[in-house]
Amino acid sequence: MRTSLLAAVLILLALGVSCHEGDTYIAESDCGLIRTDLLGTWYVTLPAQSTTLFNCSDPAFNNKNVILNSSTLSYNDMEVYASSSNVGFFFDNSTRPEEIFGNVETDSCGMLFSFLVTASAVDSTPLYLQCIGTLDRQSGIVNASCDSVTVLESPLTDPVTVISDCDLYDFLGATISIQ
Repeated sequence: MRTSLLAAVLILLALGVSCHEGDTYIAESDCGLIRTDLLGTWYVTLPAQSTTLFNCSDPAFNNKNVILNSSTLSYNDMEVYASSSNVGFFFDNSTRPEEIFGNVETDSCGMLFSFLVTASAVDSTPLYLQCIGTLDRQSGIVNASCDSVTVLESPLTDPVTVISDCDLYDFLGATISIQ
């Protein structure tokens, strides 16, 4: 009786922490992400694209244009460390203020990140473009969608001074490749 009760409790516990897909139970609780998946040189590629800001916390920035030229930025100074506030890894580059920073969750390989851009070639307003995507561990690639920005005070300071948070009318795309 005691063995049967223990077996029943273990089965219920396993079902509680596993995922159910059809008739298959998957007991893995993460995407297999390890810290070394995030080490190496990071390449952030932005295609030529544009959008407009709206729903800004400071309405003065509503309808501001964001026009990005095609570019690939390279970061070989990435710092990756375990998060103390969630299950995953934080990352940033060593510049101050950071040019790129964010986190990757171990349960889904979902990546949230921000990186520093200017509004356009003729408007040097600094912005943190905020993006989300999923890291493909095998290829080291994240295809991300960027849906909002943080407008920063110019000139930049460390820590940065946030002037406004805004949504983007059209999402922008970004790709990270970790090699």
